[in-house]
Amino acid sequence: MVNLFDPEMDKTVLANAMEHIQGCPDCSINYRKTQEVFTLLKPRFQPNAPFVIKQNIINQLKMEKIEMKKEVSKTVKISPRYRKILSIAAVLAVVMMIIPIVDNNHLFTGNTAQAASVFIESSIKSTQLIKSMVIKLKVRTIAHDNFSLVGTEYDMVDHMIWKSFEEPVRWRVDKGDRILVFDGKSQYLWLPKTDEGIKAGDNINFTGWLKILLEPEKILMKEQDATKAKGSKITMNEKNGELLLTITSKAQGNFINDYCKNKSIEESDNRREFTFDSNTKLLKGLKIFILERKKETLIFETEKIDYNVQIDSSLFTINLPSGVEWKEFTQNYNGETFKNISSKRVAELFFEGIANDDWKQVEEACDFFKGNSEKVKKIKKNFGGLKVMRIGEPFKSGLYPGDFVPYEVKFKSGETKKFNLAVRNDNPNKVWIVDGGF
Repeated sequence: MVNLFDPEMDKTVLANAMEHIQGCPDCSINYRKTQEVFTLLKPRFQPNAPFVIKQNIINQLKMEKIEMKKEVSKTVKISPRYRKILSIAAVLAVVMMIIPIVDNNHLFTGNTAQAASVFIESSIKSTQLIKSMVIKLKVRTIAHDNFSLVGTEYDMVDHMIWKSFEEPVRWRVDKGDRILVFDGKSQYLWLPKTDEGIKAGDNINFTGWLKILLEPEKILMKEQDATKAKGSKITMNEKNGELLLTITSKAQGNFINDYCKNKSIEESDNRREFTFDSNTKLLKGLKIFILERKKETLIFETEKIDYNVQIDSSLFTINLPSGVEWKEFTQNYNGETFKNISSKRVAELFFEGIANDDWKQVEEACDFFKGNSEKVKKIKKNFGGLKVMRIGEPFKSGLYPGDFVPYEVKFKSGETKKFNLAVRNDNPNKVWIVDGGF
């Protein structure tokens, strides 16, 4: 067991040992307990001794070295295994003498943020034993919209997450009218309402905030950073074999215009309540509340989290309907029409193209209209020939990297629509694209 904590341990030997631990309950428990010991004894700060003290220690060591040479030393043969254990014990003994540790072996004595950091680190390491995970949750959102979208005015929408941690790592996120699968190489986003299938590499974040749920160690690492963030408040409580870690944070982003306020978890004043199993250190549940003055709204709630369960491999594939093909997602936009212009002009040209049925011009700014499905053809027929009533002044809000452009249009049916077109040009070629809002 002690070899597993040697940073120079051979990776093949380490992999074999971890494989054994995953299938051996006794070794698994011992491994977790050893992790906890190292975590608890880890220095909570780095002492910075004055130069005089450092120099005195160096001088004392030199004197002792001279004295030791005068004495006859006795050598005791120790096996490599116990030599390593003794060396680790010696290091820990020094740490215990210099650095204050948690009293009475109780994790939550002393500074709450430090205790949270200790527990989070232990929980991160526990995820190394996970082979699979299934999460059932609810989010206040729109079933066909982005995974990151939330809103206090929306109804709760059922979500499911499946993940296999064994190579190749695969996962699936499903919110009914928006399904995303990663098969170990590529992501496949399926939008049933528009018969649109998008294929992309693993470097594109289609899942928004949900991405960190797919990697339990990442969500905990992020929250560990939050314990150090200015304005975050942390509390910890233990009851009935469970630990409740609560983190309250302020909204992130630019809110001179509050259009994006409370439209995502990061862009809201929120409270996140994590429930962990005190024994396994694994996440058991998560609730997130959006805070508005004295009002709080439950925006996110896990209903069930199961670990190491059998997952049907067919969940990691999506079979498209006849006549629909996967479109490659690309950020290599190179159209000249939407380059070196203002965001307001982007909106003008986009709606001008729709009004004139100039779909080639529209497609330069919006990949969606490149589709040839019957649904896309129907949308073009309904939207084509619209009349632009007004294009407003662009504004920024929240964490969105582009601009929002207010507009009002009138369709051939007589129906009017007022909303904000989301446009951005943060791609390598600095070409403006329409990202949403229509």
